[in-house]
Amino acid sequence: MNPIEELIAEHEAVRVTLKILNHMILEIEETSEVTNSKHLVQLFEFFSVFVDRCHHGKEEDLLFPALEAIGVSRQGGPIGVMLNEHQQGREHVIAMKKALDQYSDGRTEALDTLVKHARSYIELLSQHIDKENGVLFPIASQHLSSAKLTALQRGFDQIETERVGAGRHEAFHRMLENLEEVYLLSR
Repeated sequence: MNPIEELIAEHEAVRVTLKILNHMILEIEETSEVTNSKHLVQLFEFFSVFVDRCHHGKEEDLLFPALEAIGVSRQGGPIGVMLNEHQQGREHVIAMKKALDQYSDGRTEALDTLVKHARSYIELLSQHIDKENGVLFPIASQHLSSAKLTALQRGFDQIETERVGAGRHEAFHRMLENLEEVYLLSR
C-alpha cells in the first residue's frame, strides 16, 4: 500500500467512527441521556489521537508540504481549506469532551452542546474526506514521484511510531471493531 492509499484507508476507518458517533447521538436524542460514556470517551480519544495527531499529522507535516512543492496552493487554495477544516475539527472534539465532562458533573443541558458539536463534526469530516479523496489525493497520486511517495511512507511510519505509539494503531482498530459490533452490526 502506498502512502496515499494508506490515507484513504484511514479515511474509511474515520467514516466508520462517524457512523458510530451518529448512532450514539441518535440514542442521546431519544433518551436524553448518555448510556455509555466510556464509548464516547473512546471515540474522542480516537478523534484526538488517530484522526488528529496521526492522520492529520501525516497530511500537515508531510503530504501538504510535498503538494506545495509541486505547486498546489496553500493560501486561497485547497491546502488552506484542509488546514482550516482540521482546526475546526479539533475545536469540535474539544467542545464534545467538555460537554461530556459537564454532563458527567450533572449538567444535563450540556447534552445539547454535545449533540450540536457531534453533528457538526460528522458533517465537517464527511465533507472533508470527500474533498481530500476527490481532489488532493488524486493530485498527489498523479504528480508525486515514486521517490517522494517512498519518502512519505517512511515519514508516515515514523509519525505512527512517535506520535501514536507502537501497537496503538492496531489497538484503535480493535476498539473500532468492538464499537462497530455494538452500534452498527448488532442493530
